[in-house]
Amino acid sequence: MNKFLNLILLLLFISCAEDSDSNLNNTEILPNSSEVIFVSPSSEQLEKDLMQHEVTFNSGDLMDSMIDAKDLLKYINSAKETTFYIDSDSIGSKFSVLIIHKDSTSLALDSIQNKQVETFNEEDIQYKKLKLEKSEIYQRDIANLSIFSKSKYAIVQAKRSNNSNPREFEKALDASDPNKTSLVYTDSMNVMFFSEMFSEIDLPKKKGNWNVLDLHANESELIYNGISIHPKSEGSKNFTSIADFKHEVARFCPEDFITIVSISSGLKLQNKDTTANLDFLDKVSDISSIKVKPGNIHIWNAIDTELVKNRLFREFELNERFREIEIFKGDLAVPELLLDPEVNLSSGYFIVIDHFIIASEEISVLENLIVNFQNGKTLSENPQYVRMLNSLSSESSMLAITNISATKELGIPKISNFKKGSLAAFQVISEETYDHLHGIIAEPTEADRLSRGAEQFATITTSQPIAGILQFFRNHETDQMDILVEETGNQLSLFSNKGSMFWSKQLDSQISGKVHEVDLFKNGNKQLAFSTGFQLEVLDRKGRDVKPFPKKFNDALTQPLAVFDYDNNRKYRFVLTQNNKVYMLGPKGNSIKGFDFDGTKSDISKAPKHIRLGTKDYIVVQEESGKLQILSRQGKIRVPTSSNFNTSENEWYGYQSDFIITQPEGNLIEVDQNGKVDLKSLDLAENNRLVANANHLVYLNENELVIDDSSVNLDFGLYTDPQLFEIGRKTYVSITDTQAKKVYVFNDKAELLPGFPVYGTSEVDLANADLDKRLEMIVKGDDNEVLLYKL
Repeated sequence: MNKFLNLILLLLFISCAEDSDSNLNNTEILPNSSEVIFVSPSSEQLEKDLMQHEVTFNSGDLMDSMIDAKDLLKYINSAKETTFYIDSDSIGSKFSVLIIHKDSTSLALDSIQNKQVETFNEEDIQYKKLKLEKSEIYQRDIANLSIFSKSKYAIVQAKRSNNSNPREFEKALDASDPNKTSLVYTDSMNVMFFSEMFSEIDLPKKKGNWNVLDLHANESELIYNGISIHPKSEGSKNFTSIADFKHEVARFCPEDFITIVSISSGLKLQNKDTTANLDFLDKVSDISSIKVKPGNIHIWNAIDTELVKNRLFREFELNERFREIEIFKGDLAVPELLLDPEVNLSSGYFIVIDHFIIASEEISVLENLIVNFQNGKTLSENPQYVRMLNSLSSESSMLAITNISATKELGIPKISNFKKGSLAAFQVISEETYDHLHGIIAEPTEADRLSRGAEQFATITTSQPIAGILQFFRNHETDQMDILVEETGNQLSLFSNKGSMFWSKQLDSQISGKVHEVDLFKNGNKQLAFSTGFQLEVLDRKGRDVKPFPKKFNDALTQPLAVFDYDNNRKYRFVLTQNNKVYMLGPKGNSIKGFDFDGTKSDISKAPKHIRLGTKDYIVVQEESGKLQILSRQGKIRVPTSSNFNTSENEWYGYQSDFIITQPEGNLIEVDQNGKVDLKSLDLAENNRLVANANHLVYLNENELVIDDSSVNLDFGLYTDPQLFEIGRKTYVSITDTQAKKVYVFNDKAELLPGFPVYGTSEVDLANADLDKRLEMIVKGDDNEVLLYKL
């Protein structure tokens, strides 16, 4: 009998010893009411990840708890698994608790000067109150664990859980990576600023889900990957109809957006009661919402565009055509297919691009979308976003994106050190009993910034359609460039590079050729020189005539004005053509003495041109008969030529040591300085286009653009003449497809510059037009539109 009693007592003793000395897991003392738990391999890793992910957690229900986490982790150093959870008391007040494995070195107090430690016993529970510098922390040991909190209630109530954790919680925790910090939370908690994005969006709620996200950070990205476990009551019947798809909303999203949400149409209406007739819903792949500062954009990805358009909108009518895209006005018939239930599209506008129906309450929002779409300035072209896609799945049930710089528009506190332009994305891939979760925050890198390239920064709207001149003009007062525009009705206007008009002047007829920038008084003040049908005009930068100009002629000027400045010393020669005669005037409007050219036997077919080869000056005059006159400064024959040339519409150029032009037959004509002619076969089409300077030869042959020894094949289209710009030490070649309304700019290696092609309908002008280092470009857009781009 005594042996039996001794055995019972021994077993009871062992049982009590196990209870006091047993090795507990951190999660074994988690209260069932805790809704947010961080589990990390060490306290150092947890602190590092919380700080690196600060922008994610410093919003929603975690904001105050992050302050507690900083205070607790400041004094803790544990190399073992560390758990941090958030719970609430009986009146709903939140408190935070840190759990570590008990170790004499975990709490290093020796290095803290201002400290005070008190021990208390309450309800058979012993705990400590630590006053460390300005922080007040409570500590308690349970078995092999130490717990810390700024709440005494949390310390006193902590105990080994009698009930097992929910099955969904265990599944979520099992799916986490033990080598990374993991966040486990329920859908009832708003734990990240991703959640803030959904606050105004009418998305289905799956109450009771447990979610886990593994956190990973590198130099420029913060990445979250995990799963969401559906509660048992949420049967597979609610999820089997949801299909993942490739999100294309970024194609239409302006780069200055605030948020994007794109979801499967099936997910949108899951668990929704509606009386609307949605028998066409199988013709809608997905629904998207873009928030921009001026308003909202709503996009339906239609499988049958015409059917969906007619079912989405009741009566609609064409409101306007903007950049050749029709904008309709109509009333939305099914508000259930809006992501934001507060939006009213009772008087909205919409457009159709490809198989997408795009609507907004404001017509200006759609016009801005069209501009960005045609310029390729959308999120899908953002190199940072393209890089982000590598960390996301190619298809998902839902995708949400936010522009962190614009989070103030959502009322989200911006407590972070993230660079301007940082983007965040979060996606859900729906399965029957769980969802895959992927998230990323990406900061722009230097390579991202450099690869952004051309971007439109301003638009000038003219009073009349643009009909001729569109070029930069130096403003000697600001050392920047103004913009000269010729409108229909022979109206010449000067605008600042910010778009404000300086003046407008009525001309007698259209400007012939280009406007030349001159400095007649050699004081740095610039004037405009050009010819019209019967006049030579010189205007100052305020649009006033410079005396003794204008010079009026009884007979028409048959070629554009040419301006020669042989030695770049501002001793200008104004060269005018009337049929077969050439006249040369000086800066004061007088005939130049010493220029004795008797004229040609047939009419002059191209404006006389000054070409310098080496140190020698030549004046090239082409006759309609094919005769080429190569003259000296005095108008005497300098290079005799005996051939008649069948030339193309291109100009003569000085290239290397020769005079060059092309023939319709496909040859390049080369004339050396002794008059020797060489025909080089380039197999050119009849309508070839040529431009050259001393060092570069550029020509367009059908759809092939050749720049020196490099070439590029363009899409077939209707192209302007190629333009050649030498700015600083760099060479640029531009060309515009007027049919597709695309402007291309290449370097001298035939490499397309970043950001091109952009929208435009005319030849361009390039210059460093303001005070920054980037070049500016102007081009005609719509009839009344000057577009300004930065390169």
